[in-house]
Amino acid sequence: MFDFLTRDMLAIIWFFLWCVIWGVYFALDSFSLGAGLLAPFIATDKVQRIQIQKAVGPFWGGNEVWLILAAGGTFAAFPLVFSKMFTFLYLPMMLLLIGLIARGISVEYLHKDENPQIQKIFTWGWFAGSLLTSLVLGVAFANLFKGLEIASGGVYKGNLPGLFSPYALIGGILFVLMSVTSGALWINFKTEGTIAAKAGDLAKKSCLIVFALALVYLAYSFIGIEGFTTNYSALPALYLLPVLAIVAAALAIFFVKKDRGFLAFCSNLLVLLFVVQSGLASIYPYMLKSSISLEYGIDIFEAAASHMSLSVMLAGALVFVPIVIIYQLWVYTLFREKIKETDQVDY
Repeated sequence: MFDFLTRDMLAIIWFFLWCVIWGVYFALDSFSLGAGLLAPFIATDKVQRIQIQKAVGPFWGGNEVWLILAAGGTFAAFPLVFSKMFTFLYLPMMLLLIGLIARGISVEYLHKDENPQIQKIFTWGWFAGSLLTSLVLGVAFANLFKGLEIASGGVYKGNLPGLFSPYALIGGILFVLMSVTSGALWINFKTEGTIAAKAGDLAKKSCLIVFALALVYLAYSFIGIEGFTTNYSALPALYLLPVLAIVAAALAIFFVKKDRGFLAFCSNLLVLLFVVQSGLASIYPYMLKSSISLEYGIDIFEAAASHMSLSVMLAGALVFVPIVIIYQLWVYTLFREKIKETDQVDY
């Protein structure tokens, strides 16, 4: 199977797929995370809370499939990276799992009990899980772009406080704010009534902040992170990625001011996608870059599985990824109606 491709060629293909899958996950899951971040603050009564919940309820589970694909693809295609990540970043990975679990439980059980105290607990649980997930992912990927403190022999010299450098914190805050913006724009587009108006007003402000912070983050990346521009210098076409990120952020501002909620929402998703891809493009051929010395990092050729494993995984991806895409398109079509103030949770 795929005998015409060498192991190194398959490793490059899988690195490209890995980058795309992570980018799609960040983009698609942003609006459900953002809705959770906003729910305790903009939903002033049960009706508005139900509108927010129903706006994301049918979709968030399908979006998580991309996270499973990303994690599963890492495990199967680059097992060394998977094992090292859980060794180096054990606590952040556990915090991520806790956030995902808290978000999932809260979204699904929020409407199961009419007790106001129970609903308040689950609403704040949704917020806490969404904040933890978006912040940890933003900080984690900023550290991947910056490089981890990996010494000779693959020994990790870093610690938890060291992961929260200024660059990583800016990345974490940016990802939280991009999720908030996605959530606000999705609620504005997907709902009707007072909650839609409040979300739209919030999005007009948050789009401006995202634009400014994305500029700061990308400028910091290119100027302040050692080795970030190496691949860009070798292949100048890559500069399109950060340029497209800023253009998309500007378009989000333009569309939200024109009350074109859906176009603003799509533009914000592209900001997320291109910011992530801008960082991932900088680390090739490494998946775990070392901030101590590049030679201590783990590259895709060292980390890749066997030719057989990569071939089988690629065949599976070519079959099942289109199925996932078709299924999700069907779900978004099935639940395309706007959520009215009279609607109840029925998913």
